Amino acid sequence: MKNLFLMLFAALSFIGYAQTNNDWEKVIITRNPEDVKGLKRLNDVSAETSRLYGKQSKLRDETTKKIKQEAAKIGATIVLITVDNFAMTPINNVNMVGTAYSGEVSQQEEKVPQKAEVSGEKVSEEDIIITRNPEDIKGLTRLGDVSSEASRLYGKQSKLRDEATKKLKKEAAKLGASIVLITVDNFAMTPINNVNMVGTAYKK
Repeated sequence: MKNLFLMLFAALSFIGYAQTNNDWEKVIITRNPEDVKGLKRLNDVSAETSRLYGKQSKLRDETTKKIKQEAAKIGATIVLITVDNFAMTPINNVNMVGTAYSGEVSQQEEKVPQKAEVSGEKVSEEDIIITRNPEDIKGLTRLGDVSSEASRLYGKQSKLRDEATKKLKKEAAKLGASIVLITVDNFAMTPINNVNMVGTAYKK
């Protein structure tokens, strides 16, 4: 009986993998915000590929494939790329960040998590949405600008960006924001690699 259960579980897992493995090829990659207008926002996705003296075009192709696979896992049909950065070091790398959307029509109230909508309630950092699409903040109240930076000796671009994003969310939470529109996202490559992010915080 136990063996039968394990075989069934393995079969279902393989089917799920196969579906995801096939679906990622259908995911559309765009850099035009108009292409996702009115679609339902799912979540942010990211990917990175690095290789010793790697060729930029090949690194970007591989990273694009990875970000499509991440998007397929959450049922997305299209990804709006918001960061696509090539860092040239002995370990060349491409870091991509995007927002995944489904083909469903978005409801205005779904843009901001419910927890962040409660007046007077302290906003959790985890609930704050980071966006680079100006459509996401239409009709919201502007609170103020926020910024952050993460630096490390020969630091990896993706990890520095993740760290800077967390810091930015902390600053936005202090203002009671529910969403931040990123206006600057810059990776500087020096022995002390760093990512600097600037954004405008909004609330519903």
